[in-house]
Amino acid sequence: MPDAGSVERVEAPERTDTFALLAEAERLQQCGSWRIDHSTGVVIWSPQTYRILETDPHLPVSFELLLERVHPDDRNLVAASVRQSWLSGQPFRLEHRLQLENERIARVLHRGETICNEEGKALHSIGILQTLTHQRNLQLELEQATRTDRITGLPNRLASIGYLEQRIRELPYNRQVAILCLDLDNFQSINDSFGVDVGNQLLHWSGEHLRQQLQRSDWLARLDSDTFLVVRSNNVGSLADALQLAQQLEHSLHRVVPRLEAPLPVQLSACVGVTIAPDHGSDASSLLQWANTALTEAKRQGKGSIRAYSTALSQKIREALDLEQRLARAIDRRELQLHYQPQWDREQRLIGAEALLRWHTQPGEEIPPGRFIPLAEQSGLIRPLGRWVLEQAIAQLSHWQREGLNLSRMAINVSGHQLDPEEEPLDQQLLSLCEHWQVEPSRLEVELTETVLISNPQAAANTLNNLAAAGVNLAIDDFGTGFSSLASLQRLPLQRLKIDRCFVRDLPSNASDRSIVKATILMAHELGLSCLAEGVESESQHQHLLELGCDSFQGFLLGRPMPAEQVKELIRASVATSSNGD
Repeated sequence: MPDAGSVERVEAPERTDTFALLAEAERLQQCGSWRIDHSTGVVIWSPQTYRILETDPHLPVSFELLLERVHPDDRNLVAASVRQSWLSGQPFRLEHRLQLENERIARVLHRGETICNEEGKALHSIGILQTLTHQRNLQLELEQATRTDRITGLPNRLASIGYLEQRIRELPYNRQVAILCLDLDNFQSINDSFGVDVGNQLLHWSGEHLRQQLQRSDWLARLDSDTFLVVRSNNVGSLADALQLAQQLEHSLHRVVPRLEAPLPVQLSACVGVTIAPDHGSDASSLLQWANTALTEAKRQGKGSIRAYSTALSQKIREALDLEQRLARAIDRRELQLHYQPQWDREQRLIGAEALLRWHTQPGEEIPPGRFIPLAEQSGLIRPLGRWVLEQAIAQLSHWQREGLNLSRMAINVSGHQLDPEEEPLDQQLLSLCEHWQVEPSRLEVELTETVLISNPQAAANTLNNLAAAGVNLAIDDFGTGFSSLASLQRLPLQRLKIDRCFVRDLPSNASDRSIVKATILMAHELGLSCLAEGVESESQHQHLLELGCDSFQGFLLGRPMPAEQVKELIRASVATSSNGD
């Protein structure tokens, strides 16, 4: 058995190795430790503590020497925290600064605890100092990542709020800050048609292009999706200055072609919402909301529009949002119904009717179509509304049919949203309903506006060809208000053009309108199409249209939109007249 001396010779190297291992661990963790024996007052620092505090390792150590390295502004807090631990036995933890040589500052996390005996008397305390330089750099990188848009490299919404708050605090007297929200038109369509990569390239290019148009002191950020934020705090004296900046930026986008990896066959434009501080407020989040409110109204007005915020506009937007929410619930609440406006030929024979959507709220308010149809188009609610109208109109035809009342043709308006690729194909949807309700497709007429044909020509052509092949009649609604070319009319399987009411209104007195209507009728007949005039409200209008060769008519003079029961009586009367004539 080894003697006592041999045992000590084995332990000494083990203890040395252990201390070396602990020292190496502290170095790697960038932390140091200290210990105070409260019975003797002896203080011990680990080697890494000397390095962190940049203290000569040959100096006698004490807790006071440690406090000398603490930043003067933090020293009392550190001393109080540690001494409170000595008295209470509770652990302590705080971040504070060290003031090192040459006025350098380092941040540390300082933690420790006190070990007490059974009577609660402090025996010894242990503390750990961990440098936060590396952790702080990581934290700064994380903060930077959370405040930067990944695609464009621009600041994001979070960073913008902080910047805007600072600019408002520092704003000189009688000066304004311009806040602009700029939204790229048709970005979602570009993303869907050309892919996410092209969409991201366009966002990145747009950020670079906008930066080139701005002053060095201007703030440019990407808030979300395709919305950019511009903040200008120099040389802004009024709302007019902010609106001028908005016009410059929108025009600059409209004049250039994006430089992407592959050419993009679109003309860029943007809508802009404008607000200013402090005239419109001094809270950053509210100002961004006001700018977005103005942007929403600009988008309602169409591509390239610019709107400034006002309290009246805010009220208008709130009312529109309320109406939108009510409209979304209107189908379930059975507030919608179809009325039907009769259509007549040159001999005043009933040849069909157009299904028109009406909204009567439960409190009894009647919302005019001119108010809720555009809202449905803008919000996308036109999709479920359009499906509902199709089913109700075809179901009504079926009901009349079972009663022996055959309306020759039911005209139904179709929105461009109902031709979207992600929607159920319109031809499949309509023909499925015809089969379900046992209605011949030839008794239906689908009406599309010229703008629908322009916005998605290929999808429209495919759908219309499928419908025409099944026997559905096709018509162009509001003809003359869009930009249809003669070539597009020749390619599509159309049967009828509907002349818009705006050309009929002043027909008796306006030579220009008369020429347009005459040319439209002649062109339609040359293409083998019939013409129907909308908005016929006077005998004089009716007579002029007859003289110009118009084939059919619709308007208040000949019959207002009416509920299904009244149309039923009209069909009966028409059948009786035809029988008497025979």
